[in-house]
Amino acid sequence: MIEIPVEGRSRETKIRRDAQGRWWNDGVQITHDALARAFDGWVERAEDGRYCLKNDINWAYVAIEGPPLFGRRLELDAASSSLRVELSDGREESVDLATLREGPDGALYCDARGGTMPCGLTSVAMMSLEDHLEEDADGVLLRVGARSVRPPRVADPLVPFRGAVIEPAHP
Repeated sequence: MIEIPVEGRSRETKIRRDAQGRWWNDGVQITHDALARAFDGWVERAEDGRYCLKNDINWAYVAIEGPPLFGRRLELDAASSSLRVELSDGREESVDLATLREGPDGALYCDARGGTMPCGLTSVAMMSLEDHLEEDADGVLLRVGARSVRPPRVADPLVPFRGAVIEPAHP
C-alpha cells in the first residue's frame, strides 16, 4: 500500500520523552498519568528505525532520550530462578537474564517486548534486588535462585544485547 501524504500534515511531532521517563509536548510536561502510560505502551520503532507512538488509529514520530521502556518493579522467583519485570507501560513479562547489562552509569538494563526494546531498570526496581546483588572485583553479580548472573558493563546499554554470564550459584 502506498501512502499519499496529505498536504499540510506530517508525522513529525514536538512530543518527546526525557531520560527520566517524563513525556513533554512542545516544552510542556504531560502530567496526566493515564496518557503518559498510554504513550509508554504505544512506543514502537518505525520502519526507518526512529521511535514513534503507534496505536490502532495512527502513528507519529517522537524523540526518546534514554531507554524507550523502564522497568518499574522487579519480582524474583528463587524457586524457578526467574525474574519478572513490570514495565512502564503496565505490562509484565519475564526477563531474559542473558540480556542483563550494566550501563556506564551503573544502572542495569535488559531487553523487553521479546527482545525488541531496551529497558532501563529504575533505582526502585534495582533496590528490590538489593538482597540478591553482590559486587566483587569483577563487577555486579545477581543471584537468581540456583543461578548467578554477571551483567557485563557495556558502553551503550540501549543496543540490544545477549551475553550476560549465567552460571550455577556458588554458596
